[in-house]
Order: sequence, then structure tokens, then C-alpha cells
Amino acid sequence: MTTTDDALPGDAPMTDTATESAPQTTEAAEEKPPLPEALGSQRTGALLAEHFGVPANADDVDRLRELGHLQVHDYYKRWALYSTADVLALDPDLVKELVAERVAWLAVSVTRDEAVERTGWHWRDIVRMAEEGRIKVGPLDRYLTADVDRLPLEAEGERHITGQKAAEVLEIRYPTDLRYVEAAGWLAPVTTMEMPTGRYRTVTVPLYRLADVRAVREIPGVDWAAVRNLPKGTVSPLRAYAAKAPTRAAHIKAFAQGLADRHQVTVWAWCSPYTGGWELDWERRDSAPTKKDVTAALAQDPGAGAYAADITLCPTWGRITRRARQLLEPGAAVVLDTETTDLYGRTVEVAVVDAASGKKLMDTLVQPEAPISSGAFWVHGISDEDLVAAKARTFDKVLPRLRKVTRSRVICAYNEEFDRSVVVGDTLRVGKKPMHLAEPGNWWCLMESYAAWLGSGRWLALGGGHRALGDALAARDVLVEMAGGRGTAFTPRPPSPDAPVPAEPCVPAAVTVPRQANDESTPM
Repeated sequence: MTTTDDALPGDAPMTDTATESAPQTTEAAEEKPPLPEALGSQRTGALLAEHFGVPANADDVDRLRELGHLQVHDYYKRWALYSTADVLALDPDLVKELVAERVAWLAVSVTRDEAVERTGWHWRDIVRMAEEGRIKVGPLDRYLTADVDRLPLEAEGERHITGQKAAEVLEIRYPTDLRYVEAAGWLAPVTTMEMPTGRYRTVTVPLYRLADVRAVREIPGVDWAAVRNLPKGTVSPLRAYAAKAPTRAAHIKAFAQGLADRHQVTVWAWCSPYTGGWELDWERRDSAPTKKDVTAALAQDPGAGAYAADITLCPTWGRITRRARQLLEPGAAVVLDTETTDLYGRTVEVAVVDAASGKKLMDTLVQPEAPISSGAFWVHGISDEDLVAAKARTFDKVLPRLRKVTRSRVICAYNEEFDRSVVVGDTLRVGKKPMHLAEPGNWWCLMESYAAWLGSGRWLALGGGHRALGDALAARDVLVEMAGGRGTAFTPRPPSPDAPVPAEPCVPAAVTVPRQANDESTPM
């Protein structure tokens, strides 16, 4: 039976029961299935679009949640679910207004990649300009098109370019002639970026301000025509200007060598590409100077003293280097690695090597009494069948040896939090006490330390082959690298037979302060 929307009750003609039953069956079959109690963002957006007649999508759902108009009802895995009843109860005008705002913003904005395409700039420059307030950033991490289009006209000189690009702008050879330009004091990097080289490493690349590069071309007295298009192997006229420039590096290196000679300690000096300044650190021994001593000596040095503001003493990498050297002392530390059934799963392999020598102290498969996930197998290649064939022992049988080789040692691991959690979790699982293995202070994270030592701001993959022994040895290589310091190492030079007795330093020695009261003289 069908009626019009404005029909009144009783207006439909009378029919018999048999005639009415068929349409009722058809209508029941055409009814839509009931909505689920909750939906994810995508389907919630589709429900909004259908119910309110607007082009809504998941972005609008996220916006409604941000503004407090929708609450997360539940989660499926890591995806938020929203109550369909709450969605249908939303104010229609509110939904239409939010959707209209998004559509309007999309019409006047671009994504980061689209901004890169419109300007030809590197995406890092786009992000930097947004952080500086030069480009308006709105919802969905989109950039106002008008601001983006103004960049090439108003801020072209503020682009950051690589050294190779700078050489192209100057029409000189890279890197030789560009080094002469830097040595002459005409150009210096303003920042750096990390670029991947291969699978596990990155390289620090200096970046130059385009306006600074262009200004070099306006330096008077330089015959740029003679500099450009020189054949390979020809000495550049720019070399003469570089020779006239003051050598900050020579003064600082001479100061570092003098410090090493006077105090009989190794000194490290590194010119940071991140800041353009120099960083110095040194061994801590009984005869080693404190930071206060070196600061005073630097101020009195006739050469390096002029660059004291450009020199940072005791940087982060220096403290890590000194700590790494301590851990490489005989008997001080071990390096541990585990392979597991899954992420934060059970141990299937554990290896421990002596940090000082690299000697293998332990390397064994472990029966986890649980299946190895396919994802973990594709990482380390250890299968359940391998464990059965090797007659791998359970963790409770392996634990006594693990305790013995790590007792009274600092336990180094490339991802300390992961390996410690796995070891402690398995120990508790088999009903044993973790003892010294549970103390975070007994562990040292090589991954976090290496990231801080590099100053890269991000963790780097180890690249040890994803077997416990190989990864442990690769992690030890990282420890050895950090112990070598950064930049140039200056070791004490032996005096020549006819050399005069060295004079005392021009700065009086500071009063000795107990190491517990002086952080800068305390070995890391």
C-alpha cells in the first residue's frame, strides 16, 4: 500500500487482506540493514555525507572530534570508532558549516608537495618559512596558496641551497673553488641537513643562503671571468684570496695541541657543521684541566683567544666520548643483543660480547615455548624448526650463564629499552628473579648515545645482519667509534732531545676541586 506525503489517515482505498500482504513483504525486503553501533572515520564521514547531504569525509570527523562535538566511542586495533547515534544527533547547521569551511580552505590552499612544485623550493624551505610565519598554515597541514606564490618574488634570496648548487650559481668548480670562497671568509653555511648515504648511514650536508651566495658575485676586485669555466686541474685565482684569509682553524688546532702537550691528555677539536663553530673536549685524568682552567687559558691565548666566542667546551659528544672510553676499559662492560618471537616478544637468541676485546662470551639459541611470528622470521631468519633442530634450551636454562657474563658489568645494547624489557620479561615469565638485569642504571643505550654523539637528531639503524652475535659486534663498533671522539684528536707530542724545558702555562693553575663538586672534571 502506498500513499502520498500529504495523504490523511483513511484516504487510502479499502483492500482485502490478501492484496495488502504482498506489498508489505516487498517493503520489508527493501528496508536498509540497521547501522552498526560504531563506525571508523571513513565510514563516519560517509554517514555524515548521506545523512546531512554535504560532501563530508574523514577530515571533517577528525575536526568534529578536535572541537569536542564527537567523542571516540571505542577503538578497533588503533583506529578510533564513533557512535552512529552520536553522529546522527549532531546539529545539521554545525556539520554543514564545518564542511563548508574545509571546502573553502581547500580552494585557497595547497599541500606541501604542491607548494614545492609551485615554487621549485626544497620542502625544508617551505616548512621553515611556515615556522617563521611567512606562510600561513591551516587545517590538514596545508599552506595558503597566496603566501606560497609570493615566496619566489619576495623571499627568493632566503632559500637554502647545497654547496653544489652554490657553486653552480657562482659558476665555479665544486668543491675546490667553493672551499677557496669559504676560506676567504666570503661565504659560510647557515645550517645543515642530514642526507642518507646507503641503508644505514647519513651524511651532514651544509646549506647556504642564496642571497649570501649571490652577494659573493658582487665582491669587488675579483676577476670572476677568469675564475669561471676553468679546466680541471687548473689552479684557480681564488686560491690567492683564500691564502690571505685568517686561519681560525689553525689557531684553534694549535691551542688544542698545546693543551694536549701541557697536560699530557688527548684533546679533540671538531668544527661543527651544525653551528659553524668549534667544539673542544679532552680526556679526564688526574692531571687534566677543568673547564674553568681551559676557559681561562683560551682567553689568554694570543691566537685562539680571538675566537673564544666560536668555541664550545665540553659538548655533548665529548661527554659521550669519555663515557665510551671508560666502557672500553677491560672488565667494564659487555654488549648484548637479542632476537625475539615478535616485537617485545620472547627471546629466541641472545649474544653477549666483551666490550673491551669483542670476545664472544655467549651466543645461543633459546626455545621460547611460543611460535615465532612470520614478521620476526623475515627479520632474523630463525624458524621454529631451527630451534628444534638445534635442541635450543629454554630461557630458564640460559639465564644462569647470562647472569654470570653480565654481573658487575655495564650492559650496553643498541636499543637498551627493548633488550632490557625482553630479558626481564622472560626472566619473570620463567619464575626467576632478574637481579642486576632489571636495574636501568646497569644498562647503557648505544642507539640514543650515538644519535646524541652525532648530533643528527634521529636514531640510525644498526645494520648488523639481525642475528644476535652480528648485531652485538656491530653495536660494539659503534661504541668504539664514539670512543674515538669527533674531529681531530691531538695527542701529547714527545719533547725533542734538545728542546728547552717547557714553561709553565701563562694562566695560574686553579685550586684543585674535588671531582664530586665539579661536574666538568668528573669523568663521564
